[in-house]
Amino acid sequence: MRLRQPFLKLPIRFDADAIAAEVRALPPSAWTPHPTGYVGNEAVRLVTPGGRDSDNLEGAMAATDSLNRCDYVRQIMAAIGSVWGRSRFMGLAAGREVPSHIDIHYYWRTHLRIHIPVITNPGVLFTCGDETVHMAPGECWVFDSSRWHDVQNKGADQRIHLVLDTVGGGILPDLMEAAESGVAESRFVRPGGRSGDGLIYEKINSPEVMSPWEMRCHLAFIRDQAGDDPRILRILERVESFIAAWAADWARFGTDPKGRAVYSKLIEEVRAQTLALGADRIELPNGITVQLMLEQLILLMALAHPDSPLSDVGKDSRTGGSQPSFRSRFDRPVVIVSTPRSGSTLLYETLEQASGLYSTGDESHWIIENIPGLSPAQRGWTSNRLTEQDATDERAEKLAQSFYQLLKDRDGHPADGRVRMLEKTPKNALRVPFFDALWPDANFIYLYRDVRETLYSMMEAWHSGGFRTYPALPGWPGGSWSMLLVPGWQQLNGMNLAQIVAHQWSITTETLLDDLEKIDPNRVQVVEYAALLASPQTEAQRLAKGVGLEWDRPLGQTLPLSKTTVSRPDKDKWRRLEAAIESVFPIVDAANKRARQFLETHSSRPSAAA
Repeated sequence: MRLRQPFLKLPIRFDADAIAAEVRALPPSAWTPHPTGYVGNEAVRLVTPGGRDSDNLEGAMAATDSLNRCDYVRQIMAAIGSVWGRSRFMGLAAGREVPSHIDIHYYWRTHLRIHIPVITNPGVLFTCGDETVHMAPGECWVFDSSRWHDVQNKGADQRIHLVLDTVGGGILPDLMEAAESGVAESRFVRPGGRSGDGLIYEKINSPEVMSPWEMRCHLAFIRDQAGDDPRILRILERVESFIAAWAADWARFGTDPKGRAVYSKLIEEVRAQTLALGADRIELPNGITVQLMLEQLILLMALAHPDSPLSDVGKDSRTGGSQPSFRSRFDRPVVIVSTPRSGSTLLYETLEQASGLYSTGDESHWIIENIPGLSPAQRGWTSNRLTEQDATDERAEKLAQSFYQLLKDRDGHPADGRVRMLEKTPKNALRVPFFDALWPDANFIYLYRDVRETLYSMMEAWHSGGFRTYPALPGWPGGSWSMLLVPGWQQLNGMNLAQIVAHQWSITTETLLDDLEKIDPNRVQVVEYAALLASPQTEAQRLAKGVGLEWDRPLGQTLPLSKTTVSRPDKDKWRRLEAAIESVFPIVDAANKRARQFLETHSSRPSAAA
């Protein structure tokens, strides 16, 4: 929630030793890895949907067994008297951090996070905006989660905080008003001073169908941060028109399930229009893209997912039974994998024309990184690497749901029933084990482009400024990183651009080939960029057959330019930077030889329709 200042120290204190005793009495099994994947972060779930072992933010909240064992913690919550959302003990190991980030999820527009330090040390520092504080044991703090914030544990011991999420209520508004005025004397809540019974938990934390009035509230929040960039204002004007249309349909349907198809179409239309206006590439002054803010606050939350506990529209009206999981609605997804700037967009746009194939129509950066725990910012900025350990059932279902609701076939028809999906973003070159765990029947198409041509295009992309993926990467000079974030990127600090892209290419290729070699060869197809340009019809037919699809469209002799083209293709264009490219060729040589050998080996195999 947005505050007028970064931190507020509330005039209320608690017995940290008494809370620590309850923490230590919990079994070790109560601690679970933090859902973001931050290294050294773990948590004990105290309030969750239904009191279950879940990190979901949606659903009627209830106490877990762990909270029921903590009498004094319940007394603290009762003393504050708020309506409680997801709450936890949160541990941060010595020498670890919570990397700098902004909380932009819908949940945080309405929720405050209360921090009560339980076990800490002087080396624990919390930074929010331009202010840094040390929170002492037993103190009670709230902070502005809409600003960039991070936590550092520079001490020798683990830090544990009691972290309570709430929309407010009870004495919290009075405590915050007193903290802002700075005149109130702090009160102490001793153990046993009151009952911890009768706690109130939130039941509604996301809309079944978002009202147009709420939409306008979120749009005003975004507009307030937009500055005077005319490109952003144009996008927001388009969203205002969307909300006007939504209001008309809201008056017609309200939350009636009969309006779902109408609402869904409006969302699909405005998403396509904002993306066409560049909303996924234009950043707000806080460094977050306009599209990501729109998705998190409005588009993803405007209509409850069919399987949401808030929605009745996921039920089959004829049988009353639930629809199949989203994950099970995918049949042998087709995933294009390649290094950046290898022509994957051109291949993607070509294969989108295959009969029976569905796609989102764009790269899936925000789709994947919107899932809690899958973005680099939530993983200590390690890299874009995802493995089978990251493919938890909860994440898999959320991701499948996000994909499915955006899919359309070549004629613009939305997905219905079980479908074949085409997926591509260069970051997926670091995610093969993740997709293999999500869908063990997935097909992978490895696209190779001459390494010298690719290195030139990668340098061109860095220079253009149009491929910035992480504009505020902590620890990177200037803060702006382009294209995929490779493991070990920190070691590239201080290198020149040619060296950076050479290592990006080499690390990506080695990782990708290591992973593809573990996949059943019958599920791997290969193609050379040069061959695709020279014989598009032949290559498209071959690849379609290899993944079990029909190809029924003529392509002509020349493929159109892809939408991510920076400059017109020319196989000798790389010679403009020949000296720089040749100077770094030793960095990529071994990986390039391995890639060519992989290509040759798989090209000699007969295609096997999956």
